[in-house]
Amino acid sequence: MKCYVLGAGVSKSVGYPLGSELFDAIDRFVQESGNCFDRFDYKEWGNLRLWLETNTNPIVAQAYRSKNIEHMFTVLDFAAALRDSALWSAALDGKSAEERATLSAEFDNFDSEIENYQKYRSILLWALEHYLSWRHEKDLEGSKDKGWDSLRAFGEKLETGDVVITFNYDATLERVLLGQGRWSPKDGYGFELALQESRYDERPAQFDKSSVLILHLHGATGWYRRPAFAPGYTPTGSGAFPCEVFGSAPLNTSICLDPLFLRGLGIHNVDACLPDLTEVEDNRHVVLHPSFLKDYETDESGSHVFPDLWRKAAQALREAECTYIIGYSLPKADAAALTLFLTNCNRGTACVINPNGGVKMRLGSLFQSGGRFDGAVKFEEWVSLGCPDRVPWKPKVRVVQSVAI
Repeated sequence: MKCYVLGAGVSKSVGYPLGSELFDAIDRFVQESGNCFDRFDYKEWGNLRLWLETNTNPIVAQAYRSKNIEHMFTVLDFAAALRDSALWSAALDGKSAEERATLSAEFDNFDSEIENYQKYRSILLWALEHYLSWRHEKDLEGSKDKGWDSLRAFGEKLETGDVVITFNYDATLERVLLGQGRWSPKDGYGFELALQESRYDERPAQFDKSSVLILHLHGATGWYRRPAFAPGYTPTGSGAFPCEVFGSAPLNTSICLDPLFLRGLGIHNVDACLPDLTEVEDNRHVVLHPSFLKDYETDESGSHVFPDLWRKAAQALREAECTYIIGYSLPKADAAALTLFLTNCNRGTACVINPNGGVKMRLGSLFQSGGRFDGAVKFEEWVSLGCPDRVPWKPKVRVVQSVAI
């Protein structure tokens, strides 16, 4: 079994932006969309940009100037974390009434000062999710283009039992593998989902078993937290509930799939736990947004899916005969990912595919990979070479200028 770790460099091959390009891509999408009537009003977007650009906090202003969405989210997330800490401190028992009153007043003052931080953080989150959903819908037709040839060729290289670990939010690889008959949403994400024929037809939808597993360690567009009870059931009273009220999916399944997401893959079946999008229209996608302060215990949607996904990824890395790290630079802020790889990758089994020679050397040294001195190539170039374990350096051609005498 082989393990493939995918970063933004792979999705870049089919037109998705890198992390440093993501904010500008969202900005263009929002400005070209006009008003949106589905959970989000884009008229606030201009206020967000103005607030970031003219902010008197130099850290906020610099994060915006860098146009790095990870920096922006980190600043906004840190304000939210400080607010939560201040709230718990003010509410904690064991203090005198005078101490609690002082802390409560301090919290109220701080809360009012960072009100815009919370407001614009929510707007940025909604915009990110809407952009990803829009791109996913566009891919339904765009995936037939020649620009997807490299991803299709990569999919054909994967073998039964291989595991893909991805930090991307998109469904580009599963779209390709679905078309090749190698993957399905029923079991291809690492847990069993219950899919039915349609919203009104509850017969189980039939899918072949996935031969390749795709683990989204930061979540994905189209994922939602599984409702507590089956559609149409309203609990009354208290006490134990029969298992049937939790729906037909296994009880350890934490997510369900948006019907629009499935339709965007060309699948007209629906998740039995979420046959109608209106059930979750006010909830967040199960996505760990780009930030230095990721919450792997409970994400923005309130889901607890990530611990189980990361355990599955750790097991796959330990069992892999070779691990290919493709288009992923392993940012220093992703301490959880670094720990995952350093504690589970077997020595000398990692192969780094990256167009940046510095990143290749750094990761090669971290993972004690014999290929750290190999050539630096893009994902598309690596696939065109047949996905080899080693890529030779290309000698630079010296240009000698002739001097007229």
